[in-house]
Amino acid sequence: MEFTGVAIVAIVFGFLAIQRYLGHRAEIKKLEGASGSGEVQELKQEVQALQERVSVLEKIVTDTGYQLKEEIRKL
Repeated sequence: MEFTGVAIVAIVFGFLAIQRYLGHRAEIKKLEGASGSGEVQELKQEVQALQERVSVLEKIVTDTGYQLKEEIRKL
């Protein structure tokens, strides 16, 4: 008898936990969908702009003329 009561309580709490977890996941997906399109596009554009800036900086730093100027400046 004692085991049956424990099993019933465990099943009920397990069901409630799973129900709450699935509800939470549904809410997160709903929120991601609501703010996703505009914000994601904006972030993609920002990442692209930053990648271009880093590319330009890499070209400047690896340029032999820049390195020579830095060596002369250090002297």
